Amino acid sequence: MKKHSKVLKEPELIHVKLEYNEVLQSKKDILSLQMDIIKAITTIKKYHFLRTMEMQKKEDLYAQIKQLNIKHKKLQTILPKLKLPKILQKHQEIEQVIKKDEIISLPSDQNLERQLQEIQNRLQQLQK
Repeated sequence: MKKHSKVLKEPELIHVKLEYNEVLQSKKDILSLQMDIIKAITTIKKYHFLRTMEMQKKEDLYAQIKQLNIKHKKLQTILPKLKLPKILQKHQEIEQVIKKDEIISLPSDQNLERQLQEIQNRLQQLQK
């Protein structure tokens, strides 16, 4: 077996003649690209800094929420439980049912249904 030796050929040089205005414009373009790259890098650095700050704030907030939950549970164990009369318990149950009904019928759903109806009306008018 013969080993083939790889010989790197020197690339052929091609000379291109450029006018002074073309060279000047290309230098301006290169400089403007460099400026854009520097601006992009500073923007990325600012974004990274702001994201790290946001993450720190979120961690602090989660820690505070956790502490509040612990304190809330301690208070619930320490404080005596309130015994409501049966009449008030029924009243609270009724209020809870009403609140659930309010949650189910969101105004945004009605708005979407209204918009859908308007679009269907427009389609019907266009088909006539």
